Amino acid sequence: MKGLKNKILEVIKGHKLVSLATIASGKPWVRLVMCYSEGLNLYICTFKDSRKVTQIKKNNNVHLAISKDLNKLEAPFVQVSGKARVRSDAKIRYKFWRDFMKKYYSGPDDPSYVVIEVKPKLIEYQSTETEEAQIYKN
Repeated sequence: MKGLKNKILEVIKGHKLVSLATIASGKPWVRLVMCYSEGLNLYICTFKDSRKVTQIKKNNNVHLAISKDLNKLEAPFVQVSGKARVRSDAKIRYKFWRDFMKKYYSGPDDPSYVVIEVKPKLIEYQSTETEEAQIYKN
């Protein structure tokens, strides 16, 4: 499992454009978001009043699809099934604050700025190395 975990970490590390699915009225709702990883946990900065936040508060099951390199079809990718929670504590808002976000928020203390934290329960790793996906349970 350690080798698989390292492969997954290699795919998700850094800032990534990912697809995030939430549940709305019992159906999946997918959108692209910027995501940052810290270990296996994933973080998404967003507006407190966004649809994704409302949907997560009603049903915290989420699914993300992440490619190591969006420019290469053969690049390894992962699918992450997990539980999300919306965080607005100062520690996490400052930790994930980036200067480009000034375009959207007055600063890390802006009450409309929150961070979605996703804790994976199951991660599926797929690459061209093997035909079958490898499963990692957290």
